[in-house]
Amino acid sequence: MSRRLLTFFLFLAVLGLAWPAQAQELRTKKVAVLPVTVLSKEPLEYLGEKVRQIIQKRLQAEGFTMVPPGEVDQEVSRLKEPLDEARAQEVGRKLGAQVVVWGTLVKVGEVLSLKTTIWDSAAKRPVFTLTAQGAGLTSLDTMSGQAASDVSLRIMGKERIVRIEVKGNRRVEKDGVMGAMKVREGDLFTLQALREDLKAVYKMGYFTDVKFDISDKPEGKVLTIQVEEKAAIKEVMIKGNKKFKAKKVKETLDLKPFTVASDITINEAVKKVQAMYRDKGYIQAKITTSLQPTKNKNEVNLVVNIDEGARLYIKEVKFEGNKAIKSKELRGVLETKKKGMLSFITSSGVLNKENMERDMEKVASYYYNHGYIKAKVGEPKIETKKNWMYITIPITEGPQFMVGKVDIRGELLEDKAKTLKRMSLPKKKIYSREVLQKDMTDLADFYADHAFANADITPLIKEDEKKKIVDVTFDVRTGKKVKFDRIEITGNVKTRDKVIRRELRVYEQEPFSATKLKESTKNLRRLEYFEEVNFSTSPGSAPDRMNLKITVKERPTGTFGVGAGYSTQDKVVGLAEVSQNNLFGRGMQLKIQGIIGAISHRYRVSFLDPYLFDRPLAMGTDLFNWQRQYPEYTQTSKGGVLRFGHPLRWKYTRAYIQYRFENVNLSDLEHNASPVLKEAATIHNTSAVGATLRRDSRDALFFPTKGSDNSISVESAGLGGDTAFLRYVGETGWYYPIKWGTVGVLHGRVGYMRQLPYGALPSYEKFFLGGIDTIRGFKYADISPRDPRTNDRLGGEKFVQMNVEYRFPIYKKLGLMGTVFFDAGNVYTTDQQYFSSVRTAVGTGIRWFSPMGPLRVEWGYNLRPKAWEKHSAWEFTIGSMF
Repeated sequence: MSRRLLTFFLFLAVLGLAWPAQAQELRTKKVAVLPVTVLSKEPLEYLGEKVRQIIQKRLQAEGFTMVPPGEVDQEVSRLKEPLDEARAQEVGRKLGAQVVVWGTLVKVGEVLSLKTTIWDSAAKRPVFTLTAQGAGLTSLDTMSGQAASDVSLRIMGKERIVRIEVKGNRRVEKDGVMGAMKVREGDLFTLQALREDLKAVYKMGYFTDVKFDISDKPEGKVLTIQVEEKAAIKEVMIKGNKKFKAKKVKETLDLKPFTVASDITINEAVKKVQAMYRDKGYIQAKITTSLQPTKNKNEVNLVVNIDEGARLYIKEVKFEGNKAIKSKELRGVLETKKKGMLSFITSSGVLNKENMERDMEKVASYYYNHGYIKAKVGEPKIETKKNWMYITIPITEGPQFMVGKVDIRGELLEDKAKTLKRMSLPKKKIYSREVLQKDMTDLADFYADHAFANADITPLIKEDEKKKIVDVTFDVRTGKKVKFDRIEITGNVKTRDKVIRRELRVYEQEPFSATKLKESTKNLRRLEYFEEVNFSTSPGSAPDRMNLKITVKERPTGTFGVGAGYSTQDKVVGLAEVSQNNLFGRGMQLKIQGIIGAISHRYRVSFLDPYLFDRPLAMGTDLFNWQRQYPEYTQTSKGGVLRFGHPLRWKYTRAYIQYRFENVNLSDLEHNASPVLKEAATIHNTSAVGATLRRDSRDALFFPTKGSDNSISVESAGLGGDTAFLRYVGETGWYYPIKWGTVGVLHGRVGYMRQLPYGALPSYEKFFLGGIDTIRGFKYADISPRDPRTNDRLGGEKFVQMNVEYRFPIYKKLGLMGTVFFDAGNVYTTDQQYFSSVRTAVGTGIRWFSPMGPLRVEWGYNLRPKAWEKHSAWEFTIGSMF
């Protein structure tokens, strides 16, 4: 060991021995605590004695040698004059004390002030005073304890930092400086802590100079932080930009006026602009900055120089080293795509580093999910030629592993064979991490549904390199059953708590259930009152209790607007609408709508209370007045609907009943119109009651990806009015998620109606098909039995409708979806059989939840048009949300 190193260790050893010895020496000082004088209108001398006892006990507990209170009182009683500084020191000398402590307690109203004075014969400053204040007698114990602690520290030569001041700062707030420091007011004074904080404040990057100054005050140390700020940015000047306007660059920099020109702040702002250029394909853009002095020495201009370079697109993405899995298959996993025809919409062909990093993970996961658990995906190689990028992704596949033995052990809730049967991995031949993860999630949900919210499910994986198999044993530890303790709702400013709580399927003091928690989330999102719905849990009042916190972010639910639009059903229209989907925050819906079009006018007032009298009874009403021109006549309808709905004990299922009254007038009939239509023109009033049974498990209303919507309804007319009939309609729709965010849809409707003997069945109450919501490729309501003489549409008593769709994302970020479809169906008279003839069409279209509401543009091709029909038809419709 070198001589220097030996000397260093000896120094540490001596320091370690000396410090405790010094502390011990300080504590062997003899201390006398004199009586505390009380100044108050009331006789409160006992409070002074209480303060004295607290200080005496604290110092004695700290190890100081205390003069017995009796000896102190005896010596003080011999004084002929009131106690002051000189007499206190005299008492201390007579008692042989090196330290004397005395104080004064002043009470003015409810305000207490305790002044504690300390004389230390060995200190450089013979006398110093500590002051504490409080309100009310209840604060006295705290004040006395603090005074005792401060007295102990002073005797041992330690002091607190009683105040921190910041000077020289003009734009950086004191709180900002303090946020970088660890030392706080009231902390013990140590040079090491201040050295660390000095470095931290300087590293903030806002100052050219930072100084710490310590001053002594009677109450303790005062730390003054003297800073000299860097110049502030007066103006940002953009140069060299062509792709983006200077205004856009400045918005991206996000530098507020007179921001301190620190390197950290400027570099962070430049990174944002760099990312903006990179996201548009300018990955070679170079951005430099410089500070330009101004007349005011405290201000500078920031000059941002941009060299955009050429815009580069991805020409090719290829893989290297893949043999078992084809490149085409792997490219389907990637978000990173080569430039295509719709790049101006989809941004394909633009290199995004974040997307690329995710893509590497996706490719690796794809291999892992196909048994290649040793596969490695290397760093992509990017080669630039002219304005094109060529990306090569190196892959080492390794061998493919199969599923070996799958077992489960631990604390099982059912027979092992039954548990394994519900799992997917034992049924697979090729090992997949995705399937393994799904089984773990399903098992966790299964146990959580039995109140074991904290069940620990660990897969014990054993790989056999020779046989190329993977054995998996699921080890289950249930833990304790858990109940919900408290359910807290936050973020709802407008929506009342009860509106949220009534959608929950979990309740306080009931067992935890993962499935019911997911249902609760789904229910809240389906309300469409909130942009975000988040659930979080925290420990409850006991180990078997869990608190649930529901955080929502509300979205505007009221709409008002006027505008114009076009649809293939109504042609050019002008519209005005006022609606509120969460009226008074109670979940009620009110809509007032007026639409005036080239061939139709519609006015409607709707109201819905989904929880009438705070019970799960929905009550709704509609009042309407509409007019529409058909080829054969003009129909005017006025009336209203009153309906009620109630959930049934089956999940997602509700029952509805309704009453409808409608007055209809047909006008503008041709003189040679069909007799059936002329008869309908004499029939005006319909009074009908109906009932519907519906089960709707869709995960969304406009863009559902899974679930189904099934209903059956019956309507009976004849309770007054001119018409009398029975109408039956059944409907079903199924949504299946497929790969890559695509969805398959199967939809069908069937209807039947018949006239009752005590009333009429006018043609306008019968069935018609055709249009964007039924059979595309045909005009609205154009599919119908017709008069053989006039070819007028008469409506039918039966119909069947089938729709098959394949929906796929075009641009996920924008919410743009595409669809291809096949539609089939027809309308029949009473004497015709279902499917005796079927009208068919195919087509394609796009859908978008635009700012103006749900937009659909679809083109249908009539596979077998009749003489009066066109081969194809465009369908366009847009909602009216504002």
